Amino acid sequence: MSFVSEIDERLEPILYLIEEDPERGMAQLRSLAEEGHPGAIETLGLHLSFAGEDEAAMEFLLAAAGFGSGLAAWNLAMVANQRGDRQDVKRWIDRSAILGNEDAVDVQSLAYDVEAHLAKERGEDI
Repeated sequence: MSFVSEIDERLEPILYLIEEDPERGMAQLRSLAEEGHPGAIETLGLHLSFAGEDEAAMEFLLAAAGFGSGLAAWNLAMVANQRGDRQDVKRWIDRSAILGNEDAVDVQSLAYDVEAHLAKERGEDI
């Protein structure tokens, strides 16, 4: 069964704070994630990954993928793709697809051609 991140009374105010004061908000998000809050772990991993801080994101993305986050597994596949690690791309795409991530299922249907999927997402001809 895949993980569904819930924005609860602890996480919601932090998400608003990130928009208003990113430094304070991210510090509070990290603190909540380090307490073991699943939604905060996933969110922190995604935020760090989207910010290009892949090394810092790995710990949190791996933890989130471990408890069933298809989105975290997808992002691990994208990090592996950037690194050119085809074996990890396939492994994380497969995990993400099992967890119900539609992007991962599409990449599987394209014989694991991530670039073709991303081009399709951008509306380009493949």
